[in-house]
Amino acid sequence: MDSLEKELFGSDTESLDSRSDHGHDRHEDDLDLDDLVDTNLESEDPLFQSIMESTDDHDASFIASELLPQHTPHPHIWGLCLHTHVLSHEDQSRLMQAIIAKNFFKGGEQNQAMCFGLRDLAWLDWLEALLKTSGTLSEPFCQRDWTAREPLFDQSIMNLYHPGNGIKPHVDLARFEDGIIIVSLLNAITMDFYPALHTMTATDPVDGGTNPYTQTSTTHGEPAYSVRLEPGSIITMQGPARYEWEHGIQETTRDLVRDEWINRKIRVSITLRKMRPQAWEVGPATQNGVADRT
Repeated sequence: MDSLEKELFGSDTESLDSRSDHGHDRHEDDLDLDDLVDTNLESEDPLFQSIMESTDDHDASFIASELLPQHTPHPHIWGLCLHTHVLSHEDQSRLMQAIIAKNFFKGGEQNQAMCFGLRDLAWLDWLEALLKTSGTLSEPFCQRDWTAREPLFDQSIMNLYHPGNGIKPHVDLARFEDGIIIVSLLNAITMDFYPALHTMTATDPVDGGTNPYTQTSTTHGEPAYSVRLEPGSIITMQGPARYEWEHGIQETTRDLVRDEWINRKIRVSITLRKMRPQAWEVGPATQNGVADRT
């Protein structure tokens, strides 16, 4: 087992501590690293192989656990906040272990999977606790009117991005409440923000009616702002950032970062949202989606 495999899945002689650096107890349904090895996941899962090939051993994929969480509100987009140093090495490994073990991406054959309802999201209970204790969901970074709700989220989307993949600029559908959380894993990527061509509000019809805001935008110039999402980072969107700004990822194999072109590698994201009560009555769950993936 090479050094990167040890980073993601531990080794035959080492295992993750029973508690993460943030002090959260491991749950009974935690993945057993030896079980993962016994399933020959390394040799049978093409997605695992792609991850092994695309991730640099020296990449900053796992943030040093001794760094304190930092929460940086965007200076120009109210309600957008970048949170770094929240997920420890073990936290990020734990999420990737679950995603691969649950086969959300069918070995890389599909690039998106969704979970609805508390039972389907039980594997993320510990992450919600971490977000609260780390200060990520604290004021002034996030407003209590949505961070105190129960449940905090009941819908998640896992997205797989290969180099060259992107997602069209969009405002998340009206059937979701205010307060959206996006977790980035494996490798860095640049997310762009544009003033929404069609803004929405928290009281818009959950089915979108005939208004065009339910569709992804088709005409954009250069992004107004860009945010670099490092592996292990989290962004939260509320208020204007959620309803009045579109966010997207350009289809490209590299990003310009501080005057340097950085080649993209495989990235995985987890988006967490709360359905509006009326939204459960609008169409089948599989249609409660997001912007078209490309």
